[in-house]
Amino acid sequence: MNLNQPYSQPDDEQLTSAVGQLESGASVPLRPAFYIPMAKPFWTRVLIGCNLLVFIGMIAYGYFVYHDPDGTSNTRVLIDFGAKVNQLVAQGQVWRLFTAMFIHIGVIHILFNLYALNSLGPMAEGFFGHVRFLLIYLIGGLFGSLASYAFSSAISAGASGAIFALIGGTTVYFLRYHSNFGTRGRAILQNMFVVIVINLIFGLSMPGIDNWGHIGGLVGGALVAWGLLPRYRPPTVVQVGPQPMVEEHTWGLEAAWVIGCLVLLIAGVWLATLYPMTSLTR
Repeated sequence: MNLNQPYSQPDDEQLTSAVGQLESGASVPLRPAFYIPMAKPFWTRVLIGCNLLVFIGMIAYGYFVYHDPDGTSNTRVLIDFGAKVNQLVAQGQVWRLFTAMFIHIGVIHILFNLYALNSLGPMAEGFFGHVRFLLIYLIGGLFGSLASYAFSSAISAGASGAIFALIGGTTVYFLRYHSNFGTRGRAILQNMFVVIVINLIFGLSMPGIDNWGHIGGLVGGALVAWGLLPRYRPPTVVQVGPQPMVEEHTWGLEAAWVIGCLVLLIAGVWLATLYPMTSLTR
């Protein structure tokens, strides 16, 4: 076995079976079994909670301020809460590129996005870890907002750009490590490609969907993840049975990569404001 190859964390059934064989005196292979320890989906749950709180706040705000029970679909509420409005961003309200990621238009919109985040987030956060996951989600989501600002004149909001960033990041991870996970890794990689193709086709064929935001998030998430890919090595002391791989820390290089992505993002906002392309993409 190649000691440089990481494997996914064994499940409880596999570990219980191995312990049972040892206790019963049955013969078991005298070899190490390496796995990647998975991080718990802490930030996934926090992000889901944040999106829900903003959604509830929009409903209450729309009802009490504008007397509209459907505040999440009210244009004034969307603007007040920070939806992406190109004219306002160009006037200096760049923060809208961030706040737009936490705003949803209608119940179907938020349910669809939170289902996707709950499905994909635990895996992405598990393999990348808490900090890398949050950076991919937020910076990749900002790239989605930037693409929407640059190429779409419509008011837009939603977490889908950030969710596509997770899709891009997860795809990059399994492009690098799919062979180390065997058939499971290849299946996940194939699923990522299918999800990308289906969603982009769906976005192009349906009105009202900010496909530029999806594309920007996908590319941005892949870009951020490429420089934040975890690097693994076997433990210094190799033992028989399941052992977690040791992650090599390259915080300096990763910090430089993140700074580079942020500089690229800022430059993109400046160029999109200086040379708006929306008139050419209608």
